[in-house]
Amino acid sequence: MSGRTERTYEYVLGSGVDLDDARDFAAQAGALVAFVVVWWLGALVSPPQILPAPPAVAAVLVQDVTSGEVFGLTYQSLLHYVPGLLIGSALGMLAGVAVGWSRLAELTVGTVAQVLRPIPPLAWIPFGIIWFGLNHGGAAFLVSVVTFWITYYSAEGGVRGVDTELLEVAQSLGTTSDLGLIRRVVVPGAAPSLFTGFRTAAGQAWMVMVAAELVGAPGIGRHLWDAANFLSTDTVIAYMLVIGVLFLLTDRLILLVQRRVLTWQ
Repeated sequence: MSGRTERTYEYVLGSGVDLDDARDFAAQAGALVAFVVVWWLGALVSPPQILPAPPAVAAVLVQDVTSGEVFGLTYQSLLHYVPGLLIGSALGMLAGVAVGWSRLAELTVGTVAQVLRPIPPLAWIPFGIIWFGLNHGGAAFLVSVVTFWITYYSAEGGVRGVDTELLEVAQSLGTTSDLGLIRRVVVPGAAPSLFTGFRTAAGQAWMVMVAAELVGAPGIGRHLWDAANFLSTDTVIAYMLVIGVLFLLTDRLILLVQRRVLTWQ
């Protein structure tokens, strides 16, 4: 909340309750309740095949969580989500740092990137199938394509934004090689941008996962498509919510790591 000058605490039974955090939580909870109410009202005037009511979706979630199907499908999706995210992000960061630091890399790698960047991720589906097959490898390839570009531009911008005075200080202290400057100054200075790009890529990876599983890999996205083909919209919405929860968990995990690593911010 903007404009905070101090934290206000109310003590209940000897334990401190942060009123500002309580207000934030109340606002978030209120927004979710309003969303469900609007959804429910819309379901009352719509056929269940068009917009199922929240209880119908909740019933699907309870059934699939109880049977363990949600966890099995999540595991299958993670088999291509995690490799695709890590490989694509690593390559994107490496390329972005290189282009942001080196004029030669900008003229070579950067030029190729400008040519390939406008290609939609879905256009790579045939190549994912041909190169890796109808399996987790093909889906991971599509996820890596999306995450590559996000982290690439984030890393490039972060490197270009590093304070030149820090580089001059490092050089005056004896760090003169490009590798040394990148390791000791550039990467730490660009770390906030690197983490922001990785967080964004992690979220986008969950979004593209549904399309990625069109190549035949099992998982949440594939199950969602199968349900849509049979007009099981309650199942579709249920697993849309599952993807949303997985995104939130992933984002909070990355944010936790970011706060631990960037304690100097």
